[in-house]
Amino acid sequence: MKKILTLACAAVAGITAATAQTESNQWAVGVYGGLTEYEGELASNMMGILKDNYSFYGHGAISVNRFLNKRWDVAFFGSYGLLGAKKEGIEFDNENNRGSLVLGTNSSNNAEMKLTEAYGDLTAAFKFVTKDSCRFSPYIFAGAGYRYLMVKDADKYIGQEGGDPVIVAGLGCDFKINDRLALTYTARYGYTLGDDKDQYECGSAKDQQLMHSLGLKICFGSPKDSDKDGVEDKLDKCPNTPLGVAVDANGCPLDEDKDGVPDYLDKCKGTPAGVTVDSLGCPVDTDGDGVADYLDKCADTPKEAEVDENGCPKDTDGDGVADYLDKCPGTPAEARGYVDENGCPTDKDGDGVFDYEDKCPETPGIKENKGCPEIKAEVKQLFKKALNGIQFETGKAKIKGKTSFAILDDVVKVMQENPAYKLNIGGHTDNVGNAEKNMQLSKERAASVREYLISKGVEESRLAAAGYGDTQPVADNKTAKGRAENRRVAFVVEF
Repeated sequence: MKKILTLACAAVAGITAATAQTESNQWAVGVYGGLTEYEGELASNMMGILKDNYSFYGHGAISVNRFLNKRWDVAFFGSYGLLGAKKEGIEFDNENNRGSLVLGTNSSNNAEMKLTEAYGDLTAAFKFVTKDSCRFSPYIFAGAGYRYLMVKDADKYIGQEGGDPVIVAGLGCDFKINDRLALTYTARYGYTLGDDKDQYECGSAKDQQLMHSLGLKICFGSPKDSDKDGVEDKLDKCPNTPLGVAVDANGCPLDEDKDGVPDYLDKCKGTPAGVTVDSLGCPVDTDGDGVADYLDKCADTPKEAEVDENGCPKDTDGDGVADYLDKCPGTPAEARGYVDENGCPTDKDGDGVFDYEDKCPETPGIKENKGCPEIKAEVKQLFKKALNGIQFETGKAKIKGKTSFAILDDVVKVMQENPAYKLNIGGHTDNVGNAEKNMQLSKERAASVREYLISKGVEESRLAAAGYGDTQPVADNKTAKGRAENRRVAFVVEF
């Protein structure tokens, strides 16, 4: 029971766990001082400090520890010091003991065993907690050892020289000061396989001892770096980095463009932030047109289409139909808006004149007339008749004469029969008089003709009027005949 209490006391400090000895510092050397307690037939000196006849039997020790993994260590422990005990009221039988009995200084009933002990063991330790960040590390250990006892003073103390194997078990606790240093305590229980070194044998019980050791461990060793990237394993968040790859402070391969693909695998370095990339670190190009999705304004382009810098199918002639669909790739610029789904110019009225050139796209016509119907011979004759057949009052814009109105009524009929016609009415004079007044008069006469046609039902939108004065003569103004020909109203059909 006393041994159990002693061991329990040593465990109180080990509530949280870690040791200075880690993967980075796999070796540790310890230096100790402590107390060795004895229990056997001669005396029970366990927890002897609480007894009246207590004597201190001290030792010095060293240890060498080797880290195996986060749970297990192995250690060698060696000590040199005193082993002893006092006993009152015991009598010794010289004939039954194997050594000579030397009494204590007072009487044979108050004897003391005091021996010099050289001790060593090899143990395996199990660590309860594996976090390197914790300061306290409790552990238990077990193993085997050997002790050799030498009589301290044969004339004064009881004891017999010799060695015994020892079965060892115990517990300990390290307090981490830093990554290199730790305070350490062990309680090391030894059950010896001999029973005669105290010169007293009785029954089957063997001599026992309990060593309390308090010391300082110094830890050392190269930090473990399994992937050789320069970042020790305990700090390495990417422990399997390929050899030779540049890494950051966390041991992870560099990724300068932050696209999730490390630089050593990235075939497209410098990808803009936020861009979706493939396994090679290149921006995704879903339609495979050579323009990344984040730049592609036409994300579903067919594979057969040649595209521009925006990822859209090329339309070389700008007619609104992509080249890969365009069966008329050389459509002129002026035909834009006048092509079919194949990119070819349309001809709605089927007259052989494309709509973009056809002045009468809804009415079949002739090419010479820009797609408009040919002006009939009788119409041309009427307009020729109208040139000089429409008369006005002298110096005025007022139309006069039945002949004039008859001609104009025929013009109205032509316009009604030919709804595609648009009519430009031009007024002209000779050069007699003031040129400015002639210009004004020609304008007013053209407008007068227009107003008459409108009054007879011709749409305003189909009629335009302009005056040219004497600027466009068709005959010699030096003769009366010539001047008469120059005073005219000209009708020009447009579509």
